[in-house]
Amino acid sequence: MDVLNNVLFWLDIVRLAFIIGAFFFQILFGLLVFLKPKQYPKAKKYHDFTIIIRARNEAEVIAESIDSCRKLNYPKDKFRVIVFCHNCTDNTAEIVSQHGGEAIEIFDDNPKHLKASYCRYYGRQELKKRGKGKYEYFCFLDADNQLDKDYLLACNDAADSGVLLGRTFENSKNFTENVISCRNGLYYIRDNIVACGARSARNRGCLMDGCASRVKAEYALDWDARSSSDDAEFTLNRLRKDGKKVEYIDKAVVYEEQPTSISERAKRNARRGHGLFRLYFSLGLPCLGLFFKNLFKKGIPFSTKRTYLDQYCNIAIIPASLLASIWIPLYYIYALIYTGLGHPRVIYGVGTILFRHLIYFIIALLCVAILLPFFLQPLYCYFKAKKRLFIENKKVLVLSLFLIPFYRILQALPIFQGVFTNPKWSALKRSKKKIKQ
Repeated sequence: MDVLNNVLFWLDIVRLAFIIGAFFFQILFGLLVFLKPKQYPKAKKYHDFTIIIRARNEAEVIAESIDSCRKLNYPKDKFRVIVFCHNCTDNTAEIVSQHGGEAIEIFDDNPKHLKASYCRYYGRQELKKRGKGKYEYFCFLDADNQLDKDYLLACNDAADSGVLLGRTFENSKNFTENVISCRNGLYYIRDNIVACGARSARNRGCLMDGCASRVKAEYALDWDARSSSDDAEFTLNRLRKDGKKVEYIDKAVVYEEQPTSISERAKRNARRGHGLFRLYFSLGLPCLGLFFKNLFKKGIPFSTKRTYLDQYCNIAIIPASLLASIWIPLYYIYALIYTGLGHPRVIYGVGTILFRHLIYFIIALLCVAILLPFFLQPLYCYFKAKKRLFIENKKVLVLSLFLIPFYRILQALPIFQGVFTNPKWSALKRSKKKIKQ
């Protein structure tokens, strides 16, 4: 048994090293949440923007999304709204026209193309036919989104500062509708402040997110990502092929509708898990290779070199979490039973591990892995961003804050389900909540 225990112990050390490596930047930037993201000076001119909205049978919400765009504090002749109506069987296109947008109807009966990425792909092909140089910047939204009235002004400041690829602040339209929507909203707030804000402060690139994207036309029209996680795929492609990173635009705020049930959130997470797990092997590992390949090369900014490693770690989180969820229960249950029966585990080069040592380690592991990222960080991020949030029910907020660790465990299960399955797109139930500015 000593040989088996030693083999399992050192396998656990390798597993632990892989997981710590994958979460290294999450931990690092989690400790730097107090840093302020990069701010862009006031633009000297107004750039041209095209707001793209993806829609599939969105007659219920598309009008308010377009109306929020029409109310932007930006010259009306410097932006336009185009909606890609993908296989719509309702009157979405008609509503778009009635509210001042342009509808591009796309009909594709290939069942393998029932993804948002294909909607965006075919819509861009139509735009490319209109001639090169017609568009300058694109902002990508979903049909249930609303924009802050100063959204384009903030995007314009970033454009004038030379930002080619941008991710904006992703807020919640129905933040305290119920515990599920509130928990989802808190996740995005933490993602903005920890994953994006701290990286921006340190001049690192962040991960593009579909409905919070602002992209230079030359990259948007040649969007080369069609997986179920096309935003992450696009981020990694630009980094690998062009050496370009996605920069964070903190003052540009988009309000997204959050799922209000566990089943609806599970559908999103399953698709995300499916896409990100496959991207780890196709694009994540090549990013790690580029980090080592370019580490000592001159002419490549060090911030770009660090972003190679950072984005590898971003993509590695899914396989690392999957490994942890399988290995940790099996290994530590075995170790607890073995030592609890009075069999101290003798590890060569380490010493004797007793039952109480395992208990102390497991408690410390749970505190670090659950308490810090899933409770303390979201709590801090809420107080840091609360002036931006629309809070209608404080009781829901308080309950959501305390249930965060438990909800994260439930959230992980459909992500892992997506790793082993190929989840299909399905319509989500829409909320009636709206942002009144």
